[in-house]
Amino acid sequence: MASPRSVLAPPRVSVIVPTLNEAAHLPHTLAHVRLAAGDELIVVDGGSTDETVTLARQYTPQVLQSAQG
Repeated sequence: MASPRSVLAPPRVSVIVPTLNEAAHLPHTLAHVRLAAGDELIVVDGGSTDETVTLARQYTPQVLQSAQG
C-alpha cells in the first residue's frame, strides 16, 4: 500500500512580488521568474500611479491591488 505522502500532489510554490511604481523595472524582473508546473506568480500592487498594474497583467492574471502599506 502506498504511503499517504506518496499520494499527495507535489508542493506548490507561490511567488509573490510586491510593487509600487515599478513600471521601469517590473518587465525585466517578471520575465526572469521561472515557475514549475503548479506554481503561481502573484503581483500585489500598493497603489502605483504608473503603468505597473498594466505591465504586471501581461505576465500573470493574478494581480491584486491594495492601498499602500
